[in-house]
Amino acid sequence: MRREIIEYLSTRPDLKYFMREQPNWYRELTRNPASIEKLEEDAKVFFGRTFGQRIDRFHQQVKGLSLLLDFIGMMGENG
Repeated sequence: MRREIIEYLSTRPDLKYFMREQPNWYRELTRNPASIEKLEEDAKVFFGRTFGQRIDRFHQQVKGLSLLLDFIGMMGENG
């Protein structure tokens, strides 16, 4: 693997971790260093950092908060 790729990965511990989880990326980057952008895209999906994944996570949090508030409201009416 090229030195500049290794140096870049040393500044990005998240990508290093992703590569350890997906070892096929070692081979891919050795053969085609330009695929670093694809590595970053795949890592975003892996870590749940895409826009859609963030929206889904936010929606789940709002839904959980809504259920909690409904539960607290029911406890206040019964108590």
